[in-house]
Amino acid sequence: MSGMELWQIWLDQFDDELSAISEAIWAANKMVKDKPPEMRALFYAIKDEFILRYAVVGRKVRDEGPPLSYKGVGGAVRTLYCHKIEAGDRVYRLHSYVIPLKLEPNLGEDEDSYGGFSVEDWSWLPLSFGELYKMLSYYAAKRWNFSPERAF
Repeated sequence: MSGMELWQIWLDQFDDELSAISEAIWAANKMVKDKPPEMRALFYAIKDEFILRYAVVGRKVRDEGPPLSYKGVGGAVRTLYCHKIEAGDRVYRLHSYVIPLKLEPNLGEDEDSYGGFSVEDWSWLPLSFGELYKMLSYYAAKRWNFSPERAF
């Protein structure tokens, strides 16, 4: 199936587009952890674009040293943030190095109910990570005029 076909099938299961894309990002984020670094980087570019467009608030989680693959100046530190996205009756929390538009220092991890079905709840629509990525790439290109490849 094409990204457009996958998106239409996915979208039909939701009340609105923001809920559909939020759930897709959340599910893909759960599935990407064991993918090769190049694939993770492409997905995280889409995820970061999503965060920039829809996150309402975020909080600092922790400072981290550079990744092992980092070839920059020694001692560089990155700050990981937790971003809050509200979609329908769900609240999604996604981690990223993108600086939040509004920092909420007291925003707790368990303040609201978490969004997202368990990945297993989508067994009726058996999408692999590759299919989710294809769908998200299509959505990003058509709705945001964004390509993860151009983000680097």
